[in-house]
Amino acid sequence: MILCVCPNPSIDMRVHLEDFAAGDVNRVMREERFPGGKGVHVALALAELGEPTELLGFWGGPTGAWIRAACEERGISCIGPQVAGWTRTCLTFKCSGPANETELLGCGPGIASEDYHRFKAELRSRLGEARGLCFSGSWPPGASGNEYAELIALANEAGVRTFLDTSGDALRQCLASRPYGIHVNRSEAAAVSGVAEPAAAARALAESCEVACVTGGAAGAWFCMGNRGVHAVCRLDAVPSAVGSGDCLLAGMALGAIRGLDLAEMARLAVACASANCLDPRLGMLRKPDVELLRPRVLIRECDPA
Repeated sequence: MILCVCPNPSIDMRVHLEDFAAGDVNRVMREERFPGGKGVHVALALAELGEPTELLGFWGGPTGAWIRAACEERGISCIGPQVAGWTRTCLTFKCSGPANETELLGCGPGIASEDYHRFKAELRSRLGEARGLCFSGSWPPGASGNEYAELIALANEAGVRTFLDTSGDALRQCLASRPYGIHVNRSEAAAVSGVAEPAAAARALAESCEVACVTGGAAGAWFCMGNRGVHAVCRLDAVPSAVGSGDCLLAGMALGAIRGLDLAEMARLAVACASANCLDPRLGMLRKPDVELLRPRVLIRECDPA
C-alpha cells in the first residue's frame, strides 16, 4: 500500500464561460466537479495504475464528504480527522479569452493543534502497512509550516520511503529530513537551489534525497539519482488540460521507485503518467490505457547532471 498525504483536499470545479469580464456579471454555461488537491490526484493515479492506495487528509463538512465518497468509489480508503468548516473548492476557468485556465484556489478550513496531532497519529498508525508515502501540496490555515519535515522524519525512522512535492520554505525545511524523492517544477527548483538550469538544479536537489525530478512542462523532466541524470519527454499533439500532470508524475515516480525500476524506466513511467493526465479531459486524473500507450513513446536521453 502507498499512503498519500493530502492536508488540503478540494473539490476541483471547472466552470465553462464564453469569456470572463472583470468587474462585471459572468454567467457560467456549464460546471464540472472532480475530487482534487495534489495528494488526491496522486492517490487517484496510483489507484488507476492498480496500486493499493490510502489517502490521509483533513475533512470538513459536505464538501469533504463528497471528496471522500468520490475517492472511495475508486477503491481508495480515506482516513484522517474531521474538522470544523468545509473542505475548500478550487475553480478553473475554461473560456475563449485571456482568462482561460485561470485558477482560483480556496484556502481550506483552519486546523488546530489537536487536529494535527490526530492527523500525525493516523499517519503513524499506517506506517507498518505502507510501502511508500507521498506528500503533496499546501497545508490549510493554522499549520505551522514544518509539518512535512516532521512527518518525513517519522517515516524515515520506520524505514518507509517518502516522496515529496512542495515548494518554498516547506521544501527547504524538508531537505534536512532527507525525503527519498522530490518533485518540483523549474521555478520552484531554482528558488530553492539557486540554480536555473534544470539538470543542474536536479543534481543540487539530489544531494538532499535519493532521486530528484525537475519538470519543465512541454520541455519534459530532468531526473537525477546519484551521479546519473536523464531527461525524459513525451510529445503530444494536443493538451486538453495540464492541471494535475505534476501530481500524476509524482505517482509514477513513486510507483517506479517502489517497484525497483532503474532511473530511466522510472522516468519513463513518471512522464507517461504526466502525459496521460494531459490527454484526460478530467482534472488531475489519468487512464491506465493511456499510460501504457504513451510509455514507449517517452524519449529518454542521458544528461550530465554536474
